[in-house]
Amino acid sequence: MSQPEHWQMKKELNLAHIITTVTLLVSGILYLGDLDKRITTNTQELSHLKQIRNEDQKRIEKRLDSIDKKLDTLLGSNLRQD
Repeated sequence: MSQPEHWQMKKELNLAHIITTVTLLVSGILYLGDLDKRITTNTQELSHLKQIRNEDQKRIEKRLDSIDKKLDTLLGSNLRQD
C-alpha cells in the first residue's frame, strides 16, 4: 500500500483569484450601499404616508361633524313640525 498523500499548498497568488475576490468585495459594498438608500427612501415614504393618513382622518372627522350637525338640524325641524 502507498502512503496517503499530504496536503500541499503553493505559495503563489493567482491573478484571477485576486480579481474575483476584489470584484465580490466591491459588489457587496455597492449592494449594501444601495440597500441603505432603499431603506432610507422607504422610511421617508412611510412617514409621508402617515402624515397623509392623519390629514385624511382630520378631514373625514370634520366632514362627519358637518353631516351630524345637518342631521340634527333636520331632525329638530321635523320634530317641531309634528
